Amino acid sequence: MSKVVSQRGVICSPHPQASAAGLAMLDQGGTAIDAMLAASATLAVVYPHMTGLGGDALWMISDGQRVETLVGIGQAGKRLPDGGKIHLRGPASAATTAGALRSWSLAKQLSSERWGSLLTWETLLAKAIEYAEDGMQISASQAFWQQQRKSLIAELPGLRSFCCDEEGRLLSEGSWVRQPRLAKTLKRLAVAGVDDFYQGEIGRSLAKGFAELGCGLTEQDLIATKAYLQDPIAIRYRKGTLYNVAPPTQGLYTLRALNMLNHVDIGGCENFGSDYYHYLVEAVKAMLLVRNKELCDPCSTHFEYRSQLQSEQSARDFASLDPVSAHPWREIGQPADTVWMAATDDKGRTACLIQSLFHDFGSGCFIGDTGVLWLNRAAGFNTDPGHVNCWAPAKRPAHTLNPSSYLADNGEQFFFGTQGGDGQPQTQMVLATQLIDYQQPIDRALFAPRFLLGRSFFDSTDNLKLESNIAKEVIEELEDRGHETEVISELSPYTGLAGAIAIYPDGVREAMYDPRGQGISLAQ
Repeated sequence: MSKVVSQRGVICSPHPQASAAGLAMLDQGGTAIDAMLAASATLAVVYPHMTGLGGDALWMISDGQRVETLVGIGQAGKRLPDGGKIHLRGPASAATTAGALRSWSLAKQLSSERWGSLLTWETLLAKAIEYAEDGMQISASQAFWQQQRKSLIAELPGLRSFCCDEEGRLLSEGSWVRQPRLAKTLKRLAVAGVDDFYQGEIGRSLAKGFAELGCGLTEQDLIATKAYLQDPIAIRYRKGTLYNVAPPTQGLYTLRALNMLNHVDIGGCENFGSDYYHYLVEAVKAMLLVRNKELCDPCSTHFEYRSQLQSEQSARDFASLDPVSAHPWREIGQPADTVWMAATDDKGRTACLIQSLFHDFGSGCFIGDTGVLWLNRAAGFNTDPGHVNCWAPAKRPAHTLNPSSYLADNGEQFFFGTQGGDGQPQTQMVLATQLIDYQQPIDRALFAPRFLLGRSFFDSTDNLKLESNIAKEVIEELEDRGHETEVISELSPYTGLAGAIAIYPDGVREAMYDPRGQGISLAQ
C-alpha cells in the first residue's frame, strides 16, 4: 500500500500476486501491456470475485505523447434468456458476452507490433496457470464478500461448490483452493491464443454451457464479440488534458463533472473544506442524473455525445449548480465492483486496465466445464422498454467502467482509476483535484478523505457518506447547505479501491495502490 518510486518500470494492482506477476513481465523485457495481461490473468485466479475471463475490460494506453483507449465490452445475445427476462443474478443475468479476452487479444497485438514485445501467451499466462493448478489462498477480500453473499452462494450450486468446503461451510481467508477447470482453460488459451475463447475449443465449451444455463447466448454471439481501438474523449482542465473512455461507459459524465469545475477556482478553496466538497458533490450529482437518463450504446442508438464536452455546455452545467444549497438526491444507486490496475515500463509507456464481472461474483454462474465465472453486466440494461438503455439484440448495456489519465502541458502524466459503480466518477474527482488543483503527490491524493453519494452495497440510504477524517465543522457546514450526511470510517472501502501512477519530466515514475485495500505497487 506504500508508494514506490523508480526510473524504470512500476506497477500497481489490487492483489500482491498479480502485481508480482506483472513485474516479472517487465523484468523479462516485456511492455506495460504485457504486465497488465499477466496481472489480469493472475487476478482471474486469485481475485475471482471481482474479475475474470468472463468479464469486460477497458484499456487506456499511452506512449507519453498520445492516449488511446481499447474497448472490450460484450453485447447482448440475439434472444433473451429462457423466461424472457433479465435478472440481477443467476442464469438470466449471464446474458451478455464477455469482451475482456477480445481486448487482451488486441492489446497483445499492439504490444508486439507497436512496442516490440517478444513475450508469448505461454509466458504471459504462466503464473495464472500455476496458481489455478497448484492452488492459491483465499484473499481477505474474497472471504469478506463471501460472507456478504451467503444467500446468493446458497442459491447457486456452482458458486456454492466454489466458495464452500465439503461440509458446506464458507471458505475462510487463507484457505487453499485449486481450480483445475480454469487451469485447463488457461492452458488451452496459452497454446491456442485467447481468441479460442470465442471461436475455438473453449468457445464451443462455453456455448454448450450457455445452452445448459438457458441464458440466451450462443456460439455465434461469442464469435460476434469485438474489441476495438478508439480515440479517447477529452477536456482541457487547468494546464493539461484529461482523458476518459467514450460511451457506452460513464466516462463522459466524469469529464462533464470535472469540466464544470473549470468555472470555479477549486484550488483557491480550502482543501477538504465545505466549499471543496460541495462543488464536487453537486457537480457529480448533476451529471449522474443526466447519465441515468441518456447513457446508452451509441452503436445501437443515436447518441451525440462529443458536443457535451464543449465549453458552452460546461458553462450551462455550472450555471445550474447552486454554490450554497444542495440539490435533492433521490436516484437509485448503481453499486458495482471491478479492478483497476496500471503499469509503466522502462521506456515510459503506460497501460491501464479496468476489468469487471459487474457485481461481485458476477452472475454467480460458472459456464460448463471451463471454470469461467460469467459476468452479470446484462443487469445494467434498463428494464423500461422505452428507455434508451433498454435491452435489444446485440446491444451493449450502459457501462460504469471508466479509467482516467491526465497529460499536463509541463510533461507530468497521471493515470488513475477505481472500482465502485456510481462511486467511480466521485473518487476520480477527488483524485483529479488533489493531483491537479492542489498538486498533491499520489500518496496524499490516495489518502485524501472521500465521499460517496448514494447507496453502498450494504445499505439502502441515498445520503452523502463522508469519511470520518473530514473535519466535524465541515460536515456541519455541508448539512447546513442541505446535504443529508452520514459519517463512515476513515479510509473506508465504500469509497472505492483506487490506484495511481505518476510520471514526471525528469523520468521519475511513482505508483501506489489504495490504502483502503490489500493491493500493492512494485517497481523495478
